[in-house]
Amino acid sequence: MESPALSLIVPLHNERPNLPELIRQCACALDKTGQTWEMILVDDGSDDGCWEYLQSAPQAEPRLHALRHAHKQGKTAAYRTGFEAAQGAFVFTIDADLQENPEAIGAILSILQLGEADMVVGWRRRRRDPPLKVLASRLFNTGLRLLFGLPLHDANCGFKGMRREVAHALLPWLEHDFHRYLPLIAQRLGYRVAEVEVVHRPRAHGKSRYGLERYGRAVADLWTLMRRWRRK
Repeated sequence: MESPALSLIVPLHNERPNLPELIRQCACALDKTGQTWEMILVDDGSDDGCWEYLQSAPQAEPRLHALRHAHKQGKTAAYRTGFEAAQGAFVFTIDADLQENPEAIGAILSILQLGEADMVVGWRRRRRDPPLKVLASRLFNTGLRLLFGLPLHDANCGFKGMRREVAHALLPWLEHDFHRYLPLIAQRLGYRVAEVEVVHRPRAHGKSRYGLERYGRAVADLWTLMRRWRRK
């Protein structure tokens, strides 16, 4: 069977109420590109019925592929599982909470196809999140711009697209919680990163897993990355 042109990877944990609409909206956005595609849903140890639903979903849509971690390993590990399975020439990621409108897949793909960037990151210019979460994210991104010259406003947005070569180059870096630093790592590896504004929506189902402790881990992970870069 011929490999698809596009691979969309969706890491998820306990997002069962979002799954039907998530799959519908993502499939619609992928169809609009006119390219062949696959959607890889990585269930990271859910216990709310996600895996039972995903086991039957490919019967209705054969372009869906469901993978599972028996126990929760975290978003970075889910990315690693998805990247290893992806067959597309262009690899996309999006969060399962449906806060980012997947319609932007087409705009991201256009930039990649034109060769203007190797990775394109979504920019949630108008975020529909609690003020404290928005403020913490802005401080985080300002720090990345000032410290490393990363030309992005929203580096930790889960909605991204990249050439397959970039996804493969990132595989050795998919450890700890390094998923939030993928654009920075890609830039350090010599790839060009750019951004596209994406529509951000309120969460329809479930609760955000945001917590200030995550930013403590983010700082620790950044320190680990910097030490690793210095050793190299």
